[in-house]
Amino acid sequence: MSEPGKLKQKISVWLEDYWNITDLVAISVFLLGLLLRLQGEPSMGYGRVIYCVDIIFWYIRVLDIFGVNKYLGPYVMMIGKMMIDMLYFVVIMLVVLMSFGVARQAILHPDEEPTWRLARNIFYMPYWMIYGEVFADSIDRKTSVHSKPSVNLPSKLPPCIPGAWLTPAIMACYLLVANILLVNLLIAVFNNTFFEVKSISNQVWKFQRYQLIMTFHDRPILPPPLIVFPHIYIALKRLCCTCRRKPEGDRTSLCHRIKQASNQQPSHHKATALCTQGP
Repeated sequence: MSEPGKLKQKISVWLEDYWNITDLVAISVFLLGLLLRLQGEPSMGYGRVIYCVDIIFWYIRVLDIFGVNKYLGPYVMMIGKMMIDMLYFVVIMLVVLMSFGVARQAILHPDEEPTWRLARNIFYMPYWMIYGEVFADSIDRKTSVHSKPSVNLPSKLPPCIPGAWLTPAIMACYLLVANILLVNLLIAVFNNTFFEVKSISNQVWKFQRYQLIMTFHDRPILPPPLIVFPHIYIALKRLCCTCRRKPEGDRTSLCHRIKQASNQQPSHHKATALCTQGP
């Protein structure tokens, strides 16, 4: 397979590797945090928060080194494939979650003003219900409405919400589909991915080990921030090689022009022979 020649092709090939995308995001977030840290308050505090988030990407980047290990390498590949499978699952789960969240919020809070908190409440409780937090105290709002007021609460009861009895029924259907059907479907997909990678674990380990070795073979020895010195050395080395090749290139172009002229004028055969023989 030939290497890409154009800059656009090189960038597209570089972005095909997920670890390169992780590096790009981590470096971009770090530079953003650095710019904010150089400012005054409150931007300095925001920069510190961005630093705290950025360290997550650098810790995840360590997983690439596990590819050298014969046992951990295939598991890293399994995690990557399972993440892709989970993205399709999230799309299906989002449809089911929004159907229940919008219906529940509209029934229990019919007069709420449109705000960002309203959009948050649509996803907040239905999302945590997937993990088993069903918010049992707020399932049946009718019970809390008709309960006797205590001494510290006002004697006036809140108005009755029409259709509030539908919320527990819709919630039961939602938990049946989300917790039992979709979650078990995701586990079955993960199980299939596990056995698929496990059957070729030896080949996966050898490929990842070779890829990691070749990646670090082409990089400078010193780590950042000392990596700037090898880059300076490489730039000076290429500049010196270019300067040395320039006289030879001028001589070659001169001989090429003489050969073209000799094809038109037969009297220049002697000059052409001299260029062919060299010094």
